[in-house]
Amino acid sequence: MTPLEQLRQSWAQTAQKDQERIFEQEKPQGAFAETGYSYIAHGSTLQTLNLYFPQKSESLKPLPTIIDIHGGGWMYGNRRLNENYCRFLAAQGYAVMAMSYRLFPEVGLKQMMADIFASLHWLEHFGPQKGCNLNKVYLVGDSAGAHLAGLAACLQASTKLQRIFALTPVNFEFTKIALINGVMEPTRLAEGKGLMSKTADLQLELFEKQAPEIAPFIDFSKACSGLKLPPILVIGGENDSFWWQTELLIATLNETGAPYQTKLWTQEDGPHLGHVFNVAHWEWSESRTTNLAMLRFFATEEANQT
Repeated sequence: MTPLEQLRQSWAQTAQKDQERIFEQEKPQGAFAETGYSYIAHGSTLQTLNLYFPQKSESLKPLPTIIDIHGGGWMYGNRRLNENYCRFLAAQGYAVMAMSYRLFPEVGLKQMMADIFASLHWLEHFGPQKGCNLNKVYLVGDSAGAHLAGLAACLQASTKLQRIFALTPVNFEFTKIALINGVMEPTRLAEGKGLMSKTADLQLELFEKQAPEIAPFIDFSKACSGLKLPPILVIGGENDSFWWQTELLIATLNETGAPYQTKLWTQEDGPHLGHVFNVAHWEWSESRTTNLAMLRFFATEEANQT
């Protein structure tokens, strides 16, 4: 079996487990969804997005907006993967957008970022009429999605990266960012354990597919160098198999002087608090604690904004 076949088989097994989990999982109350918007005309089914809103809003004012980028090793997942998590966030009084994007091995990182920015431009054009407040936009990503969210923030802040990735920035800014169990340094995957580390060379080839010019900026630490980014919340835990990547992220933020806070769980808090637990299992008490802490982090500036 080739490394690519191994990865595909592994993610197919993950997909089966996710389907079973989502089917059996308690559903959040107090939110509704608008699904399947195409953000590229005549695009693929992976170039679509969902919106989530609170069932009842106490105000007619536009809602602060969360953009969620799902994880899945850049090879798996779609706009429905984090649906229960997004519904929970929406029920707390937020508009939430979750997009699908094209994946390895069909495309490389440059095309993924093109899809993500196309969805952001869709939000730029249609969000206000849907009730989204684009003066209060919070960017969230988990695992590989955290890497993509971090890069999106860098691309929005850098005209140099916009030229290299051939992207146009949106006319709104990210107010704050939350990076959940982020795998932020793909070029260092070989330093870890597990199948993703064993197939690190293949994945680096996939990142650069048809776009070798982006190679120096694959890692968040390289892309963010010299940039002024919004405040970041780092969410992680010592029982995460990618905890070492969270440590690398914190080291990067310390080196760059970027403003950040943390919500971290220790080994003693429990072995069940593994990779992206607060996204996959929104219903756990620890997940609610984590996700509400994230929303408090987002809300601290809202009183000072219009």
